[in-house]
Amino acid sequence: MALDAVVESILATSKDKVAQINSEADQEVARILNEARERAAEIKSRKEAEVVHAVEAIERREVSSANLEVKRAELNVHKDLLEQARVKLFEKIKNLPKKENEALLKKMLEPYDLKDMKVYSNKRDEAFVSSLASNYGGNLDIIGGAVVESKDGALRYDLTYETLAREVFNNRMKEVSRILFG
Repeated sequence: MALDAVVESILATSKDKVAQINSEADQEVARILNEARERAAEIKSRKEAEVVHAVEAIERREVSSANLEVKRAELNVHKDLLEQARVKLFEKIKNLPKKENEALLKKMLEPYDLKDMKVYSNKRDEAFVSSLASNYGGNLDIIGGAVVESKDGALRYDLTYETLAREVFNNRMKEVSRILFG
């Protein structure tokens, strides 16, 4: 019996030792799992922050790109509208009533000593301009107005409606844009 008691004692001690080792192993496993979960949570949190920053950067770029595209389209519309306004201006000038056109031509040519100058105009205004200038130079392909030139050709004054309208339009572009687009 004494042998049975020794075997029993060894078995009991061994069971206690196994239980202690299992308990320590379970604690170590739990500690390792907790550390792994903490590291995983840290990595997940860091990656989520990186993704949030990346998404924000992409959104900023996309919004900026969209704003630029809208601005470009708006400028193209403005350019088209300004071109339409310019075309309408030339059309109105081209279709000035005869009396208005003649009054304008007379006023434009008034400051010049037409005795010593050649004056050119379009075919439509030839009769009127030649009545004002004794040295009528001939016809030009213009919508209206006149060109005044010294006899030797050294001085030339471009008073064509096209040139005057272009200068006014270009000099007043800012004002025209403000009126059209606010």
